[in-house]
Amino acid sequence: MAGRMYAVGIGCGRQPERALSLFEQACNAGYPSGCTYLGASYELGVGVEADRDRAQRHYETACNSGDGRACVGLGALIQAEHPGLATELFERGTKRLSESCRATPGPDCGALGLVYVQGIGVEANFELGLQLYTVACAAGDVEACGTAAELLRGVDPDRSDNFYGQACTGGYLYACVQQGVDLLLATGPDANPEAGVARLRMACDAGEPRACATLGTAHISGIGVAVDEREAVRLYEQGCKAGDGYACGSLGLLYSLGTGVPRDLERAGELFASACEARDAIACGNLGWMHLRGIGRAQDKDGGVALLASACEAGDGRSCYRFGLYAAEQGDEAAAPRWWRRGCELGSPDACTALSVSFIDGELSAGDQRVAIDLARYGCQEGSAAGCTLAGQIFALGWNIDEDRSTAEAYFRYACDLGDVDGCEVLATWLADGSGDGDETRQLWARGRELRDQACKAGEHQDCIVLGAYYVRGLGVEKDTVRALELYGQACDGGVIVACTHQAQILMTGTGVEPDHAGAVSLFERACAAKDELACTWLGLAYHRGRGVEANPEQAVARYARGCEQGYAFGCIGMGKLHEQGVGVGKSKRAAKKFFAKACELGAQSYCR
Repeated sequence: MAGRMYAVGIGCGRQPERALSLFEQACNAGYPSGCTYLGASYELGVGVEADRDRAQRHYETACNSGDGRACVGLGALIQAEHPGLATELFERGTKRLSESCRATPGPDCGALGLVYVQGIGVEANFELGLQLYTVACAAGDVEACGTAAELLRGVDPDRSDNFYGQACTGGYLYACVQQGVDLLLATGPDANPEAGVARLRMACDAGEPRACATLGTAHISGIGVAVDEREAVRLYEQGCKAGDGYACGSLGLLYSLGTGVPRDLERAGELFASACEARDAIACGNLGWMHLRGIGRAQDKDGGVALLASACEAGDGRSCYRFGLYAAEQGDEAAAPRWWRRGCELGSPDACTALSVSFIDGELSAGDQRVAIDLARYGCQEGSAAGCTLAGQIFALGWNIDEDRSTAEAYFRYACDLGDVDGCEVLATWLADGSGDGDETRQLWARGRELRDQACKAGEHQDCIVLGAYYVRGLGVEKDTVRALELYGQACDGGVIVACTHQAQILMTGTGVEPDHAGAVSLFERACAAKDELACTWLGLAYHRGRGVEANPEQAVARYARGCEQGYAFGCIGMGKLHEQGVGVGKSKRAAKKFFAKACELGAQSYCR
C-alpha cells in the first residue's frame, strides 16, 4: 500500500500527512487495511492530532470487514474499559491473522509476529514471533525484516545485520539508519565506520530525517567522520525541517551551548518545544528544565515540573534526575530518592550518583552503605562527573572503606576532566596545602573558573556567585573586585538574595572599587527584607558609622546583636566595638572582650587574643 510506504519511509522520506491522506482514500474506497492504518494514525497521533474515538471507529470498520490487525488493535484500545470484549477481539484477530499468514505469507505474518512477541491476548512467545517475522521478511515485507533485525540486535548481531541489510536494500530507510549506526559503533573486526557513514548518507539523501540527524551526531562526536560542528548544524537543521524530533532537540542543544552556532537560548527553547511536540522525551525534559530554572525564558515552575515528570515517564532518565533535584529543593526528602531510583534504572549516571548521596545522608544498614559506594563508583564509570567527585570524597574520608588518598585524587582528577567543577575545586583546595604541584593547582583553579563561567553564562546564578569569589580571592586568576561586583550584580538581578549581600559588602567597604554607601544600604535592606540575616547584620555597620544612612546607635545595637546571636562573627565584632566606644550601650571593656572572644570562636582569627 502506497500510504504505508510514506508512513514508514520505504523508498522515500517519511511523509505522515501524505500517508494519512492515502489511508483515508483507501478506507473510503472499501479497503479494510486502509481503515486499519487510518485507525492506527489517529490512535498514535501520526500525521494528525490523536483522536481515540475516531481511531476506534476506523478499527471497528476494518475489523468488521475481516482485517485481523484491526481486531487486535481495537482490542488493545478498549482493553482497560472492556476486558471481556477485548479478549474476544484478540481471539478473532489472531485467528484471522493466522489463516491469512498460512494462505498468503506476507505482512499478516509480521502482524501475527507482533502479537506473539508482545503477548497481545496470547501467551508471549518470542521464538514464534521471530519465526513469523522471518516468514514475512522472506515474502518481501521489509518492515518485518527491520523488526526481526531489532529483535536480534543484542542477541545475534550477525543475523540482525543480515535482516537490516535486506530491509535497507528493499528501501526501508529507517533500517538503513539502524544498520549504519551499528556499523559506526561496532568494535573489533565488525567495525566498519566508513560503511556506516555511507549507509547514513544514502538514507539522508533519500529523505530520511533521522539519518541526517544521526550523521549530525557523528560530526559532533567525531565517530566515523571528522568533527565538524557547522556540518552537524546543517544536518540537524535538515532533519528538523523534515519533522524529526531528535534532530530538532539536538539542534536545540547546540543553540543552548553555543556549539557551531551563536548561543541563543530563546531559539534553543523553540527547538526543544518542536522536538517535544514530536514526542522526543529528552527535548521535553530540556524544555522543562528551562521553564523550571527560568533559563532563556520567564520562570514557570508548574510547567517545568509537568514537562520533567512527563519526560521521566517517557523514559528519559536525566529528567527523572532533575525532577528529583527539584523535589529535594522543595524539602520532599521522601520523593526525591524515588525519582533518582527511577532515573538510575533508566540509565542516568547522575541519578545513580544522587541516589548514592541520598543513601549516604540517610540512616544506613551495612548493606545500604555498600550500595551507596557501588552507586557512586557506577555513576562515575558511566560518565557522571559528580559521581567521580563523590567517589573521591568517599575514598578521601575513608567512609566505610579504607582511606586512600591516591585513589581519591584519581577520582577527583577524572571528575574535573569530565566537567564537574566540584572535583576541580576540591582537588585544588586539597593540593593547595603545599603537598601538591603549584602549577597543577593553578590549572585546576583555571579549569574550575572556566566551568563556573560556562554555567554562569548559561543562567546558573549560583555559579555566578562562586565565580565572583574566584575574582575576590584570586583563585587561578588575578584579583578583580570590579569583575566580582559585576557577577554578584548579575546573580542579584536574577533573584539570588545572597548575591545582593555580597555586592553590597563590596560597595560598603570600597574594596577595589569606589565606595557607594547609599547603594550598599539599598541592597542590604532588600536582602534583609528577604530574611538574609547577614545583610541585616551589615546594616548594623551602616547605622553604626552613618554610612548611607543617618547614624542610629539603637539600630546598630539591634542589628549587630541579632547577627551575633545568629552566629555571624561580624555581628559579634560590631557589638564589641560598640561596647569599646560606648555607642548605644554602656562602655565596657569586659563586655567588649566577651564579644570579641565569641567572634574568635566563630572563626575571626584576628580577634583570638
